[in-house]
Amino acid sequence: MKYKTLVASLLFTGMLILPGCGGSSNNTAAPAQAAAQAQAVNSTTITSTTGEVIKVNKTANGFVFEGYEGKIVLLEVYGDTCPDCVASIPLYNRLQAQYPNDVVVIALESYGTLNNAGQQQYITIPKANTGNMFAYIRDLTGYNLEAVPYLMILSRDGGIVYDSILANFPQNLIDTYIQQLQ
Repeated sequence: MKYKTLVASLLFTGMLILPGCGGSSNNTAAPAQAAAQAQAVNSTTITSTTGEVIKVNKTANGFVFEGYEGKIVLLEVYGDTCPDCVASIPLYNRLQAQYPNDVVVIALESYGTLNNAGQQQYITIPKANTGNMFAYIRDLTGYNLEAVPYLMILSRDGGIVYDSILANFPQNLIDTYIQQLQ
């Protein structure tokens, strides 16, 4: 129930976020997840720029990233030439450093050639190594790569608590979610 209160209090703030590169806003917030660990309905693997292979279990309500269970996941879909995506890199780096035991940032490249991968101090997945993630995201949220950056916040049990196409980085909103989910 505390997530519903958070969602209601942040809905207005979230509605102020404008769309990112090439699309319209898709601001939604999923309700709190009842189960501590949802049953996987599909699985895929993703491979980071550092060679880390991560199994991702799609559930009815979100994703569980094996090896990162119990962490809050900030899942970004980005393009390496998108100005808003590039501008968000230092902010995701700060969040990853500020909450090292609670948060993991995972960025899925939707287009580009990883021009910014060296700047990202978080898990970066090249488009060729995203497995079925884009199809899974579309199934759960309706987001179909129409614009980037796209952010999804997953609770410690993998449930989607926020997803939106962004035009600017909602740092205060993300900090509030993280603090509520800790």
